[in-house]
Amino acid sequence: MTQFDDRTANLEASANFWGEEENFWLEGPDYYRAHMVPDAVMDFPEPAGILKGEQVLAALENAPRWESVVFFDQDIESLGNKVRLTYRAEAWKNGARAYEATCESTYVKTGGDWLLTAHKQVPVDR
Repeated sequence: MTQFDDRTANLEASANFWGEEENFWLEGPDYYRAHMVPDAVMDFPEPAGILKGEQVLAALENAPRWESVVFFDQDIESLGNKVRLTYRAEAWKNGARAYEATCESTYVKTGGDWLLTAHKQVPVDR
């Protein structure tokens, strides 16, 4: 359930968050650098594990990016100056079988911008 006060303005805001989220799946280190807090924490499945700040950027340097991603079961919740997204994702890269995970991302409003502060992925067993 979306928990924003002004439904019209917040439909647009909601779309912007989902667009941002999609870009985190598809884009590289430059996008991350510009759209996350410097000490963001990301919890990925092994072997990556829990990464923080510069570790996230270093891990992305030579990693192949996802070619496409689709979100399902999307939910967005406003928590004051934070927004939490929860969803299920299916992603593809290098012609490989789809990766599926349940995900949660938290954005914080900093200096007028919404920046990613935390992200977690839990693979879905098939």
